[in-house]
Amino acid sequence: MTLQNRSNEPNTRRKTRNTFREWKFILVSAWAFHFASSFAVILLGSMRYGDDRKYIPVDAQKVNGDCFKAYVNILASSAAEEEGIICCTKEIADGICGAVPSFLLFARRLTKLPEAWLLPLFPLLVRWAVQFTQGGFTNTTNTKRRFYLYIGLIQIRGWILYLVFDKIENFMVQPAENQCWYDDVLKSYQAPCAGQVTDYSDHIVLFYAQILPIALAELLFSFMVPYWKKKSILVPTILSTGLLYLYGIVFLAAYKTVAYYHTLFEIGVGYLISLLTQVPLFLIMSTSLMEPVQDYFFGINT
Repeated sequence: MTLQNRSNEPNTRRKTRNTFREWKFILVSAWAFHFASSFAVILLGSMRYGDDRKYIPVDAQKVNGDCFKAYVNILASSAAEEEGIICCTKEIADGICGAVPSFLLFARRLTKLPEAWLLPLFPLLVRWAVQFTQGGFTNTTNTKRRFYLYIGLIQIRGWILYLVFDKIENFMVQPAENQCWYDDVLKSYQAPCAGQVTDYSDHIVLFYAQILPIALAELLFSFMVPYWKKKSILVPTILSTGLLYLYGIVFLAAYKTVAYYHTLFEIGVGYLISLLTQVPLFLIMSTSLMEPVQDYFFGINT
């Protein structure tokens, strides 16, 4: 670090903190909306039936030759129970049988690579693309730091919040029973009583710990310190529309996850785990509790 850079550090910190204070109401409001809307989707999904249901996919041919997909509610007492078994046919193509519309770009790829990594980074990718077309990059040090921060959070979600917590869960929960009423329709690779073991929702963790909060944090900072030309409306429109679209497809996937594929307890555990990344990002951006961290990743050059 040069002597000139060191002399600019106090001014950089001052400008950074003043800017964050000026934006505090907007930042807190944006994060409050994020938390409230995320929880509302979980609440709406849990109200889909009014009682706990947990569906797993089974062998459609073993259920009925007319099914192109089939699911069993593992919490049902028998196949005779209403919607204990769901057979998806051409006539029954809504609810759990409904396919995600093909025009919803990325909606079917949220849980797959590379989309699960790239989608939360889209505001940062837009920043780099715009700066490249404008002939150069600005504030590259802090931008790189945020990139490494986001990649680090993605790795934490994948290796710790998923794999490690999954191992802990397997150690703590009781094994499934040896025989269940739906064993005869399971797929060949599924173990007897598949789905009976408590399994927190890793999709909820992915959606709420990785995809949404990272994109939200970078987009908010982009509007705090615009990097586009003053009269340009194209870039802010792309960012705003992109984030709203991302929330839309994530909330659609989260709703179906809550409504069909996990118990409310499993969803709740998944959401609590997701707070391990959501809350720190909120604190860094919206409070003075972590100002040194804020300066390091979101420092504004004078």
